[in-house]
Amino acid sequence: MNNPDFEAWIDAYIEAESLERVVEPNDQCWWAVERFLDMDSLEQAEAGWCAILGILARRPSEQVLGMLAAGPLEDLIHYWGPNFIDRIERAAWEDVQFRNLLTGVWESSSAEIWSRIQRAAFGQRPMQI
Repeated sequence: MNNPDFEAWIDAYIEAESLERVVEPNDQCWWAVERFLDMDSLEQAEAGWCAILGILARRPSEQVLGMLAAGPLEDLIHYWGPNFIDRIERAAWEDVQFRNLLTGVWESSSAEIWSRIQRAAFGQRPMQI
């Protein structure tokens, strides 16, 4: 994805999670956090996946990475894990920063998906590569 709205989402999310306090609904950049909370359809989850990767590509601070792991990525795994597990495994295998991001996710989704997440977080090669 490479459009102004998408880039604005990434910028606003990084800004929101870089605040020295918890971002609140009345903050100007709240919409970017809220957009991740609205991953109610596969289409929205696909956009969320792309945004997660876009944020990671910007190499943000550890604070932002922690929030990205414990929020959007954790929610994506919980609600859409079966749809994304292959891509998650591949991303973890190919990118050490993504692999590190997985270590900030709490257990969620099914036992099978969580087992695959744990293997990916520790750099174990996915079965299909």
